[in-house]
Amino acid sequence: MHKQVIFPVVAIALLFASSSVVNAQVSDEAFDQMSSLLAGELAGTLHVSEGEHLERLGSNAEQALTLNYSVRSGGSSILELSNSNGIEMVTSFNKQEGTLLATHYCVLQNKPVATLDSSIDGILSFTTDVARSGLQAGRDEYVSSWRLSLEPENPNQFVYEYTVTRPDMTKWMAKATLSRVN
Repeated sequence: MHKQVIFPVVAIALLFASSSVVNAQVSDEAFDQMSSLLAGELAGTLHVSEGEHLERLGSNAEQALTLNYSVRSGGSSILELSNSNGIEMVTSFNKQEGTLLATHYCVLQNKPVATLDSSIDGILSFTTDVARSGLQAGRDEYVSSWRLSLEPENPNQFVYEYTVTRPDMTKWMAKATLSRVN
């Protein structure tokens, strides 16, 4: 009977081990795709869902958005510098322990750390790890997810989306189609 218990435990352990290898491989592929397709400056119009946050930030529903991407730290990170109507923010993408992370230094005066959830057909989805970020759902307002829709057939354009979760757990969203400037 002892041998029967060991087999399922070993099978489950192997399943988790192979899953983390797939995640590391997906993270590597996503990072390589980002570094090859995004390097340079892209610009577009950010469309923000309407709501109370627009008034508070002194913004409007459409904002000019510029994103500059560069590969840094000996090829181990990608730096995103964003400028939306004069509001500048920084996001770094890097791999840690087989996972692609996005660390966002936000105008909301916090630092969401997001992990790559999926990378399918050039669509990269990241979700903020609230605990890792030092945030508290229900207390803080923070960027809770990002989606980068890369177009390998057209490296001069991509779609950038993000969602912000408010303390009352309602959300607002922003989306832009960006084109290469240089």
